[in-house]
Amino acid sequence: MAEQVLKDLAKFQMNGSGWTFHSIVALDIHTVGYEPLSGSSWVPLPKFLASKKAIINMKNTDNHCFKWCIVRALNPVEKKPDRITKHLRKQAVSLNFKGIEFPMSLQAIDKFERLNTEISVNVFGYDNISKVYPLRISKFKRHKEIDLMLLENKHYCLVKNLSRLMSMQTSKHHGEIVICRRCLNHFPNEKALEKHEENCQNHDAIKIVLPEEGSILEFKNHKHSMRMPIVVYADFESFTKPIDSCQPDPDRSFTKAYQQHEPSGFCFHIKCLDKSSEQILFTKTREEENVADIFVDILEKEIDRVWSSEVKEMIFPKMAGQSLKKQESAGFARNHLKW
Repeated sequence: MAEQVLKDLAKFQMNGSGWTFHSIVALDIHTVGYEPLSGSSWVPLPKFLASKKAIINMKNTDNHCFKWCIVRALNPVEKKPDRITKHLRKQAVSLNFKGIEFPMSLQAIDKFERLNTEISVNVFGYDNISKVYPLRISKFKRHKEIDLMLLENKHYCLVKNLSRLMSMQTSKHHGEIVICRRCLNHFPNEKALEKHEENCQNHDAIKIVLPEEGSILEFKNHKHSMRMPIVVYADFESFTKPIDSCQPDPDRSFTKAYQQHEPSGFCFHIKCLDKSSEQILFTKTREEENVADIFVDILEKEIDRVWSSEVKEMIFPKMAGQSLKKQESAGFARNHLKW
């Protein structure tokens, strides 16, 4: 830690701030206890989850709820599936739990999957706001895919039917649906799900929550909007440079600036009526170049060029011009003359 402080001090003084380090008056160290998510003894199912009849809540009296859920998933039974019988304990011997400590943490599931190469394990969480959401989605797509739910951050349950569990949360459709475990979106069939997973598997597991219908104010009467003759689409690229600043006062509201964005280039194209100009690209090559000023200069020249070449003057026929003058005169008389 001392080496890191010295490095930061040297870096600060090299930036040319004019300040020099004299001494450390005080040093506060704040620590927080780390409690990893793990599964342990039995807890009852919330009413919402129990009504779904899609979860098996193993009645364990030890900290091995993860183990009993996995064994039950591999050895399903019709009657009283939540009981831990002597037969279930014998079936657990076929799994490899070497070096794994209980209660089982989410991080330790990676080791379990390495020891049992035919099994992949997904874990979901639950709360009253988000309902069901992904906590841990396996990196592997294996023959034996098992879904678990971690309740109150301490007890694993077996999800025996994910489609039934998610049916009312994701869709009003009452039939069987196919669920993407990474984002919890639903699809009508496996083929549609496979196409979706090609992109979804490249992102972190997260549940997408959309706003409720009717909760957003939006403009709908596009027919009443006025079309603009010229629209510019522009995009900037920037370098981010760290900012050295004083420590803010924690007793007051503050905004802490830690980065400065310096433009390094831009790209834009102009759409005039139904025609689009070619893209204009610029990349900074010298430190003294002001990218913002260059952008404004080039944009003005391009708009002048497009306006002169694409926008034509309105030419009225002779009779139309006389009619327009009569209408203007009549309007002036109505507004300014009293009879």
